[in-house]
Parts: sequence; structure tokens; C-alpha cells
Amino acid sequence: MNRQIKSPFMVVLGVLVINFLGLFSETALNIALPQIGKSFQVSSGQTQWLVLGYTMVVGIVLPLTTLISRWVKPKIILAFAAIVFILGSLIAVLAPTFAWLFIGRTIQGISTGLFIPLLFAVTLLVYPANKLGSAMGIIAVVMNFAPALGPSLSGIIVNCLSWRWIFIIFIPIAVVALILILLTVPDVIKQTKPEVHFLSVLYSVLGFGLLITAVGMFSDYGFKNIGLYALLAVAILFVVIYVRRQLKLPAPILNFKIFHSKKYALATIIASLNFAMVMAAMYILPQMLQSGLQFSVSEAGLILLPAGVVNAFVALMAGRLYDSFGAKGLVQIGAILALIGILLLLRVQAGTSLWYIIGVDIILMAGSGLLLSPAQSYGLGDLGDKDSNDGSTIMNTLQQVFGALSVSVATTFLIVGQHASQSSSGAVRYVAGAHVSFLWVTVLLVCLTFFAFRLVDERRQ
Repeated sequence: MNRQIKSPFMVVLGVLVINFLGLFSETALNIALPQIGKSFQVSSGQTQWLVLGYTMVVGIVLPLTTLISRWVKPKIILAFAAIVFILGSLIAVLAPTFAWLFIGRTIQGISTGLFIPLLFAVTLLVYPANKLGSAMGIIAVVMNFAPALGPSLSGIIVNCLSWRWIFIIFIPIAVVALILILLTVPDVIKQTKPEVHFLSVLYSVLGFGLLITAVGMFSDYGFKNIGLYALLAVAILFVVIYVRRQLKLPAPILNFKIFHSKKYALATIIASLNFAMVMAAMYILPQMLQSGLQFSVSEAGLILLPAGVVNAFVALMAGRLYDSFGAKGLVQIGAILALIGILLLLRVQAGTSLWYIIGVDIILMAGSGLLLSPAQSYGLGDLGDKDSNDGSTIMNTLQQVFGALSVSVATTFLIVGQHASQSSSGAVRYVAGAHVSFLWVTVLLVCLTFFAFRLVDERRQ
């Protein structure tokens, strides 16, 4: 398969745009959840399902995309996904009830689950091997910058217009992405049309779907509900059965044997922990700025914007630096920076300086941007072309699962922290709850830093 394709960036531009929209959508509603709750008169626990439901559907569809790409050409899959995203956006724009808004969001999740793995698969195949870091840097801008930018732009949109305009703006951009996909995406993935193992598909859907659902329900029903632990156990059982079945099949949906690569396994853990951190931080921080620190929705968006811009710039530079220096130092410095950022964020109180909050957020997101693409390049670069599609799909599936679990845990800790606070002020209680959630993010970053220092030096070819 020829990797020397002319103008690889133009080839993947449509794929980048539609993926940016999908990942932007993962956090875009976070800052608008209070307004959506008021519009439909639903609780914060119910509005949380606009985030978890979206992620749940992404987590269900993602593991199946590799199988689909072996039967259907990537251009057709991506075009279909773009059309589905437009349809979901239209339903959300016109939603008369919260239920219809939820349906629109879940339809968008189907689309995002289809095109995230193909972003990696197509990009890795059209870029030359010696530009792997640059390619992954471009992907990292999408993977990190889109979720980081979501609350910022959405805050400005909601303040000036309404939350429905978030979905309205999605539509013309998705149409442009659809046109670019139809004009530029090559058929770089061979359609081998393997046997479809329906039991594997069933185990995948039940396992990943129930896993995200069970953890999401803990924030509504608390940790004392025995039934949720039973549901969680069933979900884990299905996931284990699914993975064991894939290891035994001659033509599995996903080739989990690639975890024999220590580099890939380590990179997947780091990327998943990073995504979990970003999703939790970008879910709690915008709401803390509004409900706890009493900033308006537009002010909260503007506060978060500089960190999003810095994240994109650092991610792009990190990809290029990887081509020259490898992953070890970049990932370790990024992990330390992110850890410092979250520890400083724990000091934020009602009277904290605005510039302090902006600066701390920049440190957190700069660290995340610095480590992501080198870590992904470190792992995926250890796989051959044959396994790169499976590798990117598995890595992205785990990131989405970790992200959904992380948002749910962060929400639960937020509620626990609010109830534990003795203050009579709702704003003060919210800040206290956010601090407990940030402790969860701190645990994630401590784990990430531990694994970052297990990376070994690479011999760059």
C-alpha cells in the first residue's frame, strides 16, 4: 500500500474536520447543561446523560468500525457518518422535548463512533513513515483541542444566542466536511470481507454499552445501590468474554494480540488516562466557573479559550518534535506539567484571581497537548500497516470508555463533595464539590505520570 500520496494533509482534511466536530461535540454541551436543564425543566443528573449517552453510543460503535471498514470503503463510511451527524444535529436543533434532544445526541454518537478510528487509519496510511510524528501531531490537535475548545466557543454561543445554535453551527461545517470527504478520501483500506461473527458483535455491544451505562448511573443512584454493582459485573463479564473470543478467532473483529507490544500497551494506557483527565476536567471546570465562581456563561467560555489555543499549538509542535527526539522526554514533561496544573487548580476558591485560573488551565492543557501525540506515535509506530487499523480502533475505544467512566466518577464526586460541605452558600458548596472531582483528576494524572516514566528511549530510524 503506497504511503507516498501527494498532499496527504489535503487528503485527510475532510476527515479531520468531521472528527473535530465530533470531538468538539463531546464537551460543547458541558457549559450549556444548566441552560438546557432550565429549558426543559430537568435535573442536572438528567442533563448529564447528554454527555454520557453520547459517549456510550460512541463506545458501542467504535469497536465495530474496523470490521465495517473491511467490508465498506472508507469514503462511503465517512460520507454516511457525516450525513448521520447532520441528521442528529437537525433533530437536536428542532427538539421539542428533552427526549428528542437526547435522541439527536445519540445519533451524533453513532456518527462519531464511525469516523474516529478512520481518522487514524487513513492518516497513518497516507502519511510517509518518517512523518509519523507530524501526522500524529495533526491528529492530536483534533483529539485534544476539540474537547478543550468545546466549552469555550459554546459559552460564547450560548450567551449571545442559545444552546440550539451550537447544533445549528454544526450543520454547515459538517456539509463542508462531507464534500471534502467525497472529493479527497482515497480507498487506502483493503476490503477483505471477513466472516462476521454475530456473537462477537453482540458481546461487544452489550459489554461496552452496559459498562458505560452502569458507571453513568452511579452519579444518579449513588454508590450504595447494589443493583448497579451487579450490572457493572455483568458488563465486565461481557467485555472479558468478548476479548477472550477475539483472541481465539482466526479473523477477529479486533486483534487484541497487538497488546503483546509493550510499547503499544503502555501508549494506550497513557492516551486513555489523558483522555479521561481531559473529559473530566472539561466537564467540571466550566460548570464550576458558572455555578461556583459566579461567572457568566460567556465569561466562562472566554476564561477557557486561551488554554484551548495553547493546547492546539503545543500538540502540533509535539508531533514535529517527536520526529526528531522521540516520545520519552516529551511525554514525561507533559505529564509533570499537567499534574502541576491540576494541583494548582485545587487551590481555586471564590476570591481567586481570574488570571490565576487562566494560567493554571493553560498549564494543565499544555501538558496534555505535549504528551498525547508522542505517546500515540510511540505505540502505533511499533505496529505495522496490517495492525495499525486495529491499534487505532482499540486505543480510541478505550479512550472513549475511560472518558465516559471518568465523567461519571467526576460527577459522583462533585455531588459527594457538595453534600459534605457545611456551607449555607450553594456557590461555596459547588466549589467544594468541584475540588473533590479534581482529586479524581489528580489520581488519573498521578497514574499517567507513573506510566510516563516507564517509557524507554527509542532508536529513531
